[in-house]
Amino acid sequence: MTRLAAIALLFPLTLGLARAATPAACASLCGEWRLDAAASDRPEQLLDSAFQQFKEPKLRHQHIPNTDNIEALGKAADEQALGPILDRPRSRELREELQRVIQQPRSLSITADADDILIAGEGSSRQSVTPGERSARVDRYGSARIDTRWRGAQLAISEKYDRRNQQETTYQLGSDGVLRVQQVISRSGLSRITLRSVYRRP
Repeated sequence: MTRLAAIALLFPLTLGLARAATPAACASLCGEWRLDAAASDRPEQLLDSAFQQFKEPKLRHQHIPNTDNIEALGKAADEQALGPILDRPRSRELREELQRVIQQPRSLSITADADDILIAGEGSSRQSVTPGERSARVDRYGSARIDTRWRGAQLAISEKYDRRNQQETTYQLGSDGVLRVQQVISRSGLSRITLRSVYRRP
């Protein structure tokens, strides 16, 4: 066998070993996980506690400004026609929204697809994130800036609308082999909510 032929045979093997040695994008978080309900917080209890100090938003009435500016008068008239304005949701609307936001699936699957991390929880849609990249989402609160990054061995996904409306979810594997997921949620008019969930391998 010639030297060139030997190199040609070894190259695919070397490439395969290099790929095998490359860690998956989800690192130590990869795998299937089951919720340890006894060791985790209970979402409804946290919501009950947070809403104890909640104050309903006040209605804001739009007044016609004392000006000759046609544009300003037209805008004020349009807003007045819509009726009283709320600058944040009422307690019922906010609680319904938070019940959708707070996630504590009974099972969790974390896998990798190239540089992407795929997070799928039972009963919830799959989330795809890429550490180091920024994305955006538009909903009732406006435009959310979504940042995903590694803090050492901890994966952090933050979603920020503004200073008063934001949330962050972190995933970290402990030395005891337990996956700890923490959601910290801030909403205008409501005390901060921190949900801690514990997951173990089945």
